[in-house]
Amino acid sequence: MILSKLSSRQNLLKNILDNSQQALQLGLWGATGGAMGSIIGDIILAGQNQTTFIAVVIMTGFWFAIIGFAIALSLLLGYNCYLKRGMRWGESLKSALLPGLLSGLIAGGIAQGIFSILGATEILRVICWGIAGGLLGFGLSFRIPNLDKIRGLGGGFLGGIIGGCLFIGFSFIAGEIIGRIFGLAAIGFFIGLMIILIEAVFREAWLIVHYGENEQKTVSLGSQPVILGSSNKAHIYLPKSQGYTPITAKIYLENKQIFINFDQEYGQKMKQLTQELKNGDKRKLGNIAIEIKTQ
Repeated sequence: MILSKLSSRQNLLKNILDNSQQALQLGLWGATGGAMGSIIGDIILAGQNQTTFIAVVIMTGFWFAIIGFAIALSLLLGYNCYLKRGMRWGESLKSALLPGLLSGLIAGGIAQGIFSILGATEILRVICWGIAGGLLGFGLSFRIPNLDKIRGLGGGFLGGIIGGCLFIGFSFIAGEIIGRIFGLAAIGFFIGLMIILIEAVFREAWLIVHYGENEQKTVSLGSQPVILGSSNKAHIYLPKSQGYTPITAKIYLENKQIFINFDQEYGQKMKQLTQELKNGDKRKLGNIAIEIKTQ
């Protein structure tokens, strides 16, 4: 029993370490988005001094919406760069618009409504940042392949809570404007960080993409197929110049089994269109190698 628990903890720690690069990278992108959102929000809303309850709620919701959109956009840009797909500005803008604006608008409206009725307290402020982060993580689960919605919600909420605490600390130490920039950077950082780490802890299976001896990326596996190919839809890009079709293969999890399904052209070379994959299985595709991992 003791050995089993120790092994489980070691596997959990290894899983977190395997995904620490992705978590830190998305955290830094989230921090950039938070800081930029703070600056843009302050510029747009400069001089706006509303006094009525409805006007203040709307203005606060709008400010939160700017922050939410900036963080969502930066996280999606970062995710694309992490997978070496390029930033894909157009795709990222469209994907970030709805979850970013809605999460910020809802959280901002709730926050200001509570503040106006009960009075502003630091605990309520932190909880509202947690709500914003949770909604943002939930929204991003529709854009990042196989990011579980509940885990996205939980990771975003936890990240928002941690970042919200730092937001208060930075505001107290550095003053309102500078503190807000660093505080929102902290919120963006921890939302990106915790979404990935929470997902890494609880997922069943994932794909390790080896780009060389010292470079590897991880992608969660689930019911949504992870696409490999030369098209813009591909999560893992394979060069068209090397003969890869737009959707060369799809990898997915079904009834706790992992399958790779090749397109007709590539499947003929492999002598099999669909193959079942097990933990530790590897496949070489051009300059990359993919490896299957399970809990």
